Amino acid sequence: MDKIAIFDFDGTIIRGDSVVSLLLFARKKKLLPLSGLLRSALYGCLYRLKLTDALTAKKRSHAFLARLSQEERDAFLRSFAQTLADRAFPSALRRIQSHAADGDQVLLCSASCQCYMQYVAPLIGADILLCTPCAPDGTVLGPNCRGLEKVNRLDSWLADHNLNRDALTACYGDSRGDAAILRAGGHPVLVNAKRDLAALFPRAERVHWTEKG
Repeated sequence: MDKIAIFDFDGTIIRGDSVVSLLLFARKKKLLPLSGLLRSALYGCLYRLKLTDALTAKKRSHAFLARLSQEERDAFLRSFAQTLADRAFPSALRRIQSHAADGDQVLLCSASCQCYMQYVAPLIGADILLCTPCAPDGTVLGPNCRGLEKVNRLDSWLADHNLNRDALTACYGDSRGDAAILRAGGHPVLVNAKRDLAALFPRAERVHWTEKG
């Protein structure tokens, strides 16, 4: 039977939020005006205040991508993906490599968006990607791959490949949005876990990963 190890991305393999990084990188590359950055920041704040949903905030944040040519967009997203891979916790990459050496397939399951995660996955050694879908022009389609949607996507993928949850060897996550898949994914491993997540899994393995080792 195939064996599969599951990894979240934001907060688990890299520190921070990749959507914020996307906007700052676009601003640095002069592809996003200050007004666009501020507008995206506003939607980010509305999401934090629970006045809008994550999918709406992501759609607004990714809107600038549709204004680029396909060539510009692909070059930008590939370059951005490399910056994310370069920020990966060394310990996360070593754990991915360890699973691969044990014969596990590495499944990256993230709320981050397909438009750049499709390039990130091979850079960090992931074999399978489940994430928030996008149109070819970078427009976020949804549903947002977070919470129970992660489990739905996982179960669907397993069924499509004639597998079940017995194939899952470990699951790595950092936030409450990973709680559902941590319960489903075999051995839960909490990475730099926030207090609310740690309270849900008092007996889970815990690891602390940094950019330095």
